[in-house]
Amino acid sequence: MVYVSVALLLLGAVTALNLVLNLAVIRRLRRHEEERKRPYETVDSGPPTGEPLPVFTAVATDGTPVTSDALKGREAALTFLSTSCGVCVTAAGDLPEFARRTGMDAAQMVVVIAGDDETAAQEMMAPLAGVATVVREETSGPLSTRYTIEATPTTVMVAPDGTVTYAQAGTNPVLDRLPA
Repeated sequence: MVYVSVALLLLGAVTALNLVLNLAVIRRLRRHEEERKRPYETVDSGPPTGEPLPVFTAVATDGTPVTSDALKGREAALTFLSTSCGVCVTAAGDLPEFARRTGMDAAQMVVVIAGDDETAAQEMMAPLAGVATVVREETSGPLSTRYTIEATPTTVMVAPDGTVTYAQAGTNPVLDRLPA
């Protein structure tokens, strides 16, 4: 009888511990989901609005050349992501919707993914196939430095005349302002 009582007592303790741990996990998941949905504060990042687009030449992951001159003549967008940025994966996943809502094609959308984590870079590139021209560079690479990227993700919008019309960091701040 003593063994049964001890066994029931241990079972009750293990069950209570399991309940406490499950509640902690649920609370953590809810907090994580709230943080993910919360709009992030935008930060000035990128070239100044009203200035000409900084001149650049790069090579896309598919081997095609990408230049600032090729972006002139119609509206364009450059998005800077980092493999060390947790929300950049979400931002990359939102870019196909951004392209659909703006009517931009892959030639008008350039996505620069900086960082050394190739797995994270591949995860970011997956939804961008056929949607954007992707350029890879090391952390603080030449494009990120030239464009004075202070935080990621950063979106830089360019007018047809090559003038910067928008440059801010945040989770797709431009997408949030577009009509449905």
